[in-house]
Amino acid sequence: MSSIKFSVHRNPLKDSEGRDTYQVRHENWYTMQKEELLEHLQHHGLMRPEIMDAALTVLARELVEHLTDNKRVHLDGLGTFYLKVGFRPRYDEQGAEIKPHFTDPKEITGNDVQIETIGFTPDQEFMSQLNDDAYSFENLTGRGCVGHTKHYSDEDFLKKLNAYLDEHSYVTRPLLISEFGLTDHMARKWLERLTTQPLALLKAEKVGNTIVFKRQ
Repeated sequence: MSSIKFSVHRNPLKDSEGRDTYQVRHENWYTMQKEELLEHLQHHGLMRPEIMDAALTVLARELVEHLTDNKRVHLDGLGTFYLKVGFRPRYDEQGAEIKPHFTDPKEITGNDVQIETIGFTPDQEFMSQLNDDAYSFENLTGRGCVGHTKHYSDEDFLKKLNAYLDEHSYVTRPLLISEFGLTDHMARKWLERLTTQPLALLKAEKVGNTIVFKRQ
């Protein structure tokens, strides 16, 4: 029987009676890459890897074409893909992101909008395949315990960050969250500190719509 891992976290806001409330999050081990999927298919004789590779390439191209043509794309037994749009971010002189703020709808033009992500709504058939199998659920935080952002000493964090930069040359806020186990709040605090303190370690650069942070 498979065991699905989860952790328990305190919500930032209390309920109407001032009590703490909690949520659960899935604790995945890592992100499986396409090469691993193809190896899995080959090892188990499920499909020729080159066929799946070609199919994924065509599917990605077709999704881009039809989603940007203002369509949703439904794949029977899997689900529906659709676009999510939002306001294009703005940046101050230090490269920090500024959330757009409009008080007059007449000020909003196409130049203020961008594709934020792709949404996906699974079919019931697909959800049934997930839920029909026998799974147990394991609390990695331990019963009655609450997970928090990972805490580092200054020395440990800088050692880990420098090792990461040696290998990858840059870091982003989402990477600090996923690779370093930080909350969004703590990732922002570290980046602000490391880009604004005297003899700052990092500098922000805009690459497309992404802010990356590199060594000075």
